Amino acid sequence: MKALITSIAAAIILALVFSLPALGEESESITITMTGVNEISISLDKTQWPLGQVATDMEYATSPAIEWCTLTVEGNSNVDTFIVGEDAEWVDNPSAYKWTLRNDGTNGENVYGLRFRISGDTARGYVPVTKTESEFWPYAGGSSLAPGDTKQFGLKLLTPTYFIGDRQMQTHITISAVVA
Repeated sequence: MKALITSIAAAIILALVFSLPALGEESESITITMTGVNEISISLDKTQWPLGQVATDMEYATSPAIEWCTLTVEGNSNVDTFIVGEDAEWVDNPSAYKWTLRNDGTNGENVYGLRFRISGDTARGYVPVTKTESEFWPYAGGSSLAPGDTKQFGLKLLTPTYFIGDRQMQTHITISAVVA
């Protein structure tokens, strides 16, 4: 964006330099109209969910269940938001051991499920977090979030039916925004 603004400014300056003698003889003005840049900014009031020791084939939910984290639109534009998850990796040696994130929110051997639910969203209930970016808010038929809007949500984790114990596992969830 800065390169474009610099180029416009340079073009206007060059046009004025070559037109200076004409400006002295005629009374004309140049009107420049600009629109501000869309600022896309969201924040989350929680960025970690430290569960501690977990057991096989168990479901863990944030507390409070669907008001655990608040997403806030801080920019100056209406936005649509998206969510994407990752496989969980062993903190001590990420390439040696992982739990695969299953796209339907269910579990299996070394496979875990992760779901989210937005407070007030009675149409969908809990929605699987997948490794492919998907709608967070709005979902089909919903409206975009405006500057200052908030959405609260919670998470549910379904641990694998079997995993190697005593390994600290970690995963990342990314929530992103685009101009609506």
